[in-house]
Amino acid sequence: MRTQQLRYLGAGLAFLVAALHLFHPDWGFVTLALILTFDSPLSHLLYDPRPVAFVVSALAIIIGINLVLVGFPRKPIYLLGMLLLATYFVGYFAWHLTGHGGLLPGREPRYHGLAPLEAVVAHMQEDVWARIAKLAEALLFCVLALLYHRES
Repeated sequence: MRTQQLRYLGAGLAFLVAALHLFHPDWGFVTLALILTFDSPLSHLLYDPRPVAFVVSALAIIIGINLVLVGFPRKPIYLLGMLLLATYFVGYFAWHLTGHGGLLPGREPRYHGLAPLEAVVAHMQEDVWARIAKLAEALLFCVLALLYHRES
């Protein structure tokens, strides 16, 4: 695949990953907007930071795409993109391996009667949105790594 085609594939995957996070039915923009109308939104967001993380990271991806389009050097964007994608994976597995954020203050771990790894596997089997997101993120990481290598 030519480098330009790979860039187009990367941009398409980046938009897909951003859209999956921004429009997530449970933790996307609509949820964040709703939480911000609560009396004490900060306490809700400290209890479950996913809405902020999903929306801010999606916006970061869109900003990254636009920076590339206006001529910003690509390699730093590729590296930051790979870092964000790695963060998605670490965050997803840390969240589920600790019983839905049981590592956060004020949250009791919930494993649904399963061992931590079994809970992760069960969630991946049940959650089509998560499977699509993890696949798109993994593909985008590979594309960005390849582009970074080609542009060295």
